Amino acid sequence: MIEIRLLGSYKKELGCSSLNFKKHAASINEIVSFLGKSVSGYDTDFKSGHSLIVVNGVDSSLLDVNESLVKDGDIVTVIPIIHGG
Repeated sequence: MIEIRLLGSYKKELGCSSLNFKKHAASINEIVSFLGKSVSGYDTDFKSGHSLIVVNGVDSSLLDVNESLVKDGDIVTVIPIIHGG
């Protein structure tokens, strides 16, 4: 199982601080798709460019894991990127 932790507005919108993805391995793209399906009815965009996705404390863009696998026991943290004017 992969733990997905939600921070900021994602935590507030969903009313929970984490979700469990019941797979032994998944790509970041699969996790983003799972999140999108889990929050239907919310105006939330988990896609790249709108969120910082961290795997075990390391920015996923540094790991090049969009298609690589996140493994059982890993912790994925999803942080919204806030833009202001």
